[in-house]
Parts: sequence; C-alpha cells; structure tokens
Amino acid sequence: MKAFILAKYTSKDLFRDKTNILWIVAVPAGLVVLRNLAAREMLERAFGIAAIVLMFMLIIGCTGVGLAILDMRRSGTFKRILIMPISKTGYFLGMALDLFGKLGIMVGIIFIMMFIYRITIPGSWVDLLIVLLVAVLFSVALGLNYATLSKSVFATIGLGMATGLALFNFADWHSGGRFAGTGLVETIGDHNPVYHLLRMMLGIIFDGAPLGHYHPEVITIFLWIVGLFLTSVALYHWRVEKML
Repeated sequence: MKAFILAKYTSKDLFRDKTNILWIVAVPAGLVVLRNLAAREMLERAFGIAAIVLMFMLIIGCTGVGLAILDMRRSGTFKRILIMPISKTGYFLGMALDLFGKLGIMVGIIFIMMFIYRITIPGSWVDLLIVLLVAVLFSVALGLNYATLSKSVFATIGLGMATGLALFNFADWHSGGRFAGTGLVETIGDHNPVYHLLRMMLGIIFDGAPLGHYHPEVITIFLWIVGLFLTSVALYHWRVEKML
C-alpha cells in the first residue's frame, strides 16, 4: 500500500507539466505514423512498430527510473521519503510502478494508433500487449540497477542507452540467425531476455501463436525481473549522506 502511495506522489508531476503530457502522447503517435509510412505490408508494419516500441521502451525504461531517483537526491525529496515508514523494497516498488504506469500509457497510445491504421495480425492483440508490457517491466527493473550504480545524469543515460541498444540489437541479430552455429555467442543469446521477447513477438505477429506456447520464455523473463529488482534493493544505499 505504501508503494502505491509513493507511486501516486511521484506521478503528480505528470499532470502539472504539460510538456510531459505532450511527450507521452506525441512520441508514440509519431513513431507509429513514421513506421506506417515506411512499410507497406501489414505484418511488416505490425512487427516494425512492435520492435520500435520494444527498443524505445527498453531505453526509456533503463534511464527513466535512474533519472527520477537522481532528481529525488538533488531536490531533497529523498529526505522527505525517508521520514515515511517505508522500506527500501517499498520505495523501489513505488518508483517502478510510477514509471511502469507512464510507459504503459505510451504503449496503450501506440495500440490505439495501430487500430486507427487498421493494422491486423494473425495472433492476439492482447497477447502482444502483454508481451510489450512485460518488456516495459523488465526495462524498469534493469533501470533500478543503474539507479544504484550511477551517481550522475550522464552515467545513467549512458548506461541505459548503451545497454538498451546492445540488448535489443544482440537479440535482433540472434533472432535473424546471424549467430547460428557460433557456440558461445549463441548460448549467451539464448539467455538474453530481450531475445525471448522478440521470439514471442515474432510468433504472435507472424504465426498467430498464442502466448500460452511461451511459458518457458515468460518464466525466464520474470526470473530476470525478480533478480534485477532484488539486486537493486540489496545494492541501494539507504542513507541520505550517500545520496547527496
């Protein structure tokens, strides 16, 4: 309950600043329009938009939590939060819920735009939406790690963008078979959670496979999420003097 209160508290800036609202609405809508103009085939457009969503949310998710926590350190908000009877776990959960809600709104806007353009796929739109929301959750969990490691805006953005791009491109290459037969590299690719997300997206969009066919992949990704979250809590310095 305390985590939800904190998430609500940190989300208030969304409604105060019109720039944030414009960002949340305009960026995903623009991505869909640009991708729709660039691809002609229905499934190609659908996969292209979904892949862009995955990469975009991965980068924003990796950096968003870290930047939010850095802002709390500098503004003095963190001192007020420490007065609250809240644990480190609750604090991180509240921050994760805040960003997950904002990114979830962006994913929802993208789906609305895809329906406007009448893009159809053989699989279930609900399954694809779930996969993308799981991707957002993974990105936020990864971002929590950067919030514990980085002490500057530059480091947070650098770590987030570099890791997000690396994970996505490595998974994309692995899905395309470019690393087939390369042993160690292929084995590493098999354990990349973004690779599993791409596999599920490919199956839903092109083959119409239900999400129920991907239980091992879903379990693997959630193990990553739990591991990242617990690691973040363990590494975080819960002291004001360490944050300033």
